[in-house]
Amino acid sequence: MATFVIGADGGGTKTELVLVDVTGNLVSKTRVASTNYQAMGGQKVRQELLTGIGRLLKKSNIPASKIDHLFFGLAGAGRKRDQEEVRALFNDTEYKGKITVESDAIIALEGAFATEPGIIIISGTGAICFGKNEEGRVVRSGGWGYLLGDEGSGYSIGRSAIVAALQDFDGRGEKTELRQRITQNFNLNSIDEIIPLVYQNKIDRVKIANLAPLVFELAQRGDAKSEEIVRNTGRDLGLLAKAVAQKLNFAGEEIKVALIGSVFIQKETLVNNISKELYEISWNISINDPMFQPAYGAALMAMKNVRVEINEGLLANLKNSIQNFVDLN
Repeated sequence: MATFVIGADGGGTKTELVLVDVTGNLVSKTRVASTNYQAMGGQKVRQELLTGIGRLLKKSNIPASKIDHLFFGLAGAGRKRDQEEVRALFNDTEYKGKITVESDAIIALEGAFATEPGIIIISGTGAICFGKNEEGRVVRSGGWGYLLGDEGSGYSIGRSAIVAALQDFDGRGEKTELRQRITQNFNLNSIDEIIPLVYQNKIDRVKIANLAPLVFELAQRGDAKSEEIVRNTGRDLGLLAKAVAQKLNFAGEEIKVALIGSVFIQKETLVNNISKELYEISWNISINDPMFQPAYGAALMAMKNVRVEINEGLLANLKNSIQNFVDLN
């Protein structure tokens, strides 16, 4: 009889869980609240994951004894100690010994390339890059937060836009439509009114990051300062990927890159400058969307942990079942 695995993608706002059989058929999926280990704490993480698992089993009418492995990719669980603590939360359940815990970035990497080597660049409010080589070595670049890094992120784009607008106001920077548009965006009378709002955190880093689409819009309309910010963003993201490629000794080899996150809604304006940095490592570059979402990356890793071969047939089955899935519950 068929056996099953569960994959979970635990982010800062929600957690996606999927139940997949070991031939690649999506059986059930559900969503629960955040399971960020650092932000929510162990008991909340346990409660949400058990709720999600229970829903999956109830919707599919599958007993817990049929679950071979569970793979949780959780925000805030990047350290080995954190992973051990999360596993221990389930020692009094029937899933003891069947659980693997990793960071949410790792399952995004595994899903993007269906557990094969490659590099992911993640850019939303923040930015980080991960890569894996044929030997399974995983390295990272960036992700040091908005105070110490996050170059290439939505926040970095928004901050650069505000700086450009203020420099225009001062007369020490070139004229830019950003000044008027940001003033309107925050219902200000003058752009200098933004200063106390930022320092008092009334305009926080998320609101600053949300200026990114405006910058892309003005760049497409020919605003020189916005074009410069977009070019610099592509370069910074390319530098993240180049650092990872160098650490993984990808020089001269095919480099597969997947782009993840809200900033890449405008990926056409970024790809050339990302590629320009990577061409210093190899001319054989491919930049694409992820093959699978992170929760399915977790499910694939669960399969590998019980020695299921991840072959083309299984991946085709998984892709088709995701596309054709109808949730009747």
